[in-house]
Amino acid sequence: MFNFKALLLAAPLALLAAPAIAQDGTAGRTSLYFGLGGAKSASEFRDDSTPLSIGIMHQLAGRKLVLGADIGREGTLLDSTWGRDQAVKQATSYNLLIGANVIENSRFRTDAALLVGVREDTSDCAASYLGYQCWANTEPDTEYKGNFGAVVNVSFNKMSLGVRATGESTQVIAGFRF
Repeated sequence: MFNFKALLLAAPLALLAAPAIAQDGTAGRTSLYFGLGGAKSASEFRDDSTPLSIGIMHQLAGRKLVLGADIGREGTLLDSTWGRDQAVKQATSYNLLIGANVIENSRFRTDAALLVGVREDTSDCAASYLGYQCWANTEPDTEYKGNFGAVVNVSFNKMSLGVRATGESTQVIAGFRF
């Protein structure tokens, strides 16, 4: 299963790599962001944990095209492992971004992108009676659903603010440009 905490620990490594990326003449074309927001209303079969995300967007040199990726904790995963039957947990989503630089001048820039990816939907496996997550300690079978949305990011100098919206959550994103 994906370990989101490891990703958050790896984020400082991206900060250390930023000077190396900027040396190839693309300084100021890459944005790294972190998002936090609100989920759809909770119910018996909906997770109400605070959605969050981490992502990166990069404008290709000499073009308006912006590409990126992000990983989010949003939506609901119905977990039938560890002896549970459809326990409600927060799902993980894996997304790609494709968009364009909409506005760029000496004061600020605005990037907009479509978000397309997958989100965990259900996790299931044969029960273990020895204390493992699944029988014989096998990996659970996880099913995924499509995840769609948009990201709009406005950068001022080295700071960036924006909005990330999907069918599962709406988040305010903040980050930096390098």
